[in-house]
Amino acid sequence: MKKTGLLFGTFNPIHNSHLVVAASMAHWKSLEEIWFVVTPHNPHKDKSNLLDDTERLHLVKLATEGLPGFKACAVEFDLPQPNYTIDTLRSLTKQHPDRAFHLLMGADNLLSFPRWKDAEGILSLVEVLVYPRPGANIPEDFAFASHPRISVLQAPMMEQSATQIRAQLGLQKEVNDDLPGAVAAYIQARQLYRS
Repeated sequence: MKKTGLLFGTFNPIHNSHLVVAASMAHWKSLEEIWFVVTPHNPHKDKSNLLDDTERLHLVKLATEGLPGFKACAVEFDLPQPNYTIDTLRSLTKQHPDRAFHLLMGADNLLSFPRWKDAEGILSLVEVLVYPRPGANIPEDFAFASHPRISVLQAPMMEQSATQIRAQLGLQKEVNDDLPGAVAAYIQARQLYRS
């Protein structure tokens, strides 16, 4: 079974912290590949603020190009929207029976995990690997804190967020240090996220 990490996100836009987190998680659990699953419509987010789906997928392809084991994944483009993780995982496990999938998520998402559609079903399909996020401390008495299928990585927190990067771009500020080079160049050339 090929150990494969799944990092879901709207990636609006993808930034360096996504890549650093993915590399840390891959190293931590010896994952052979990380798939960046581009979500067309997260049920918990306003779709009107998103860059076009194909543009976001293209940015992820630019960011992961040349990085061994990293790839963009558009599986959710062919699934009903809004996209629910359980539905995507069922589709992927059916399509790829040769892979052992691991769901990568931030601690902020773990805190909301009890409200996700069929959280227990998700845990029956995959192991969940959690990375720290600013302001998202997991209490010891949290329902899923000691679940055998959930592991929390002890690592430095990444302060970057796509929200902050979009705000900087909207103010015409430089964000080249926050973005992979090809992504920064593409955003600049097309004047994306400019208000």
